Amino acid sequence: MPTFTIATAAQLLERHHLLREIIHTGGWTLDASDVPGADNPIAAVTYDTRTVAPGSMLFVKGRFRPEFLDGIDERGVAVYVAENDHSDRTAAPGLIVDDVHKAMSLLSAEFYGRPQDELTVIGITGTKGKTTTAYLVHAILNDYSNQRAALFSSEQTCLDGRTYTDSKLTTPESLDAFRMMRQAADNGMRYLVMEVSSQAYKVHRVHG
Repeated sequence: MPTFTIATAAQLLERHHLLREIIHTGGWTLDASDVPGADNPIAAVTYDTRTVAPGSMLFVKGRFRPEFLDGIDERGVAVYVAENDHSDRTAAPGLIVDDVHKAMSLLSAEFYGRPQDELTVIGITGTKGKTTTAYLVHAILNDYSNQRAALFSSEQTCLDGRTYTDSKLTTPESLDAFRMMRQAADNGMRYLVMEVSSQAYKVHRVHG
């Protein structure tokens, strides 16, 4: 799996026409090689400041208050991805993008090694009947594949073909979805059946 760094993240965002600029202590640039530590591996990705650990990439999205970034440097944040400059709160470089939700989907997929390419993904959308249809399709595929089908539904999540846990969202945040896809693929799953809500489309949780 290729190393995921600030430099490779910037290149991916540029290819998808999402990168506006890179903010760092020396000013701003479009060339990631100007940024100190641009080739250091990113250790983790998160959208929750409370889970930032050394080497993390932080996505600044939603109802975010700038004061959430206070003290973030001491916890070792490597870079943040946002639609606005937050250099008044952190010395970490910032990848400033046109749409942070699209950026988070693309970058988290890359960080987790594009697990969607290792699975046959069946997305089910519609106004009514998504959950029922998802369970039926999952049951058929799980039987066909000898318990190698994963499930993301509004009711339950299954990442190993056998163990079911309660779900928090109909369609997980993109970062969470790719993390769970990675786990499913590593568990030997060949299929993933997932509900895709209209809200998920609206906020680009399945972008890319």
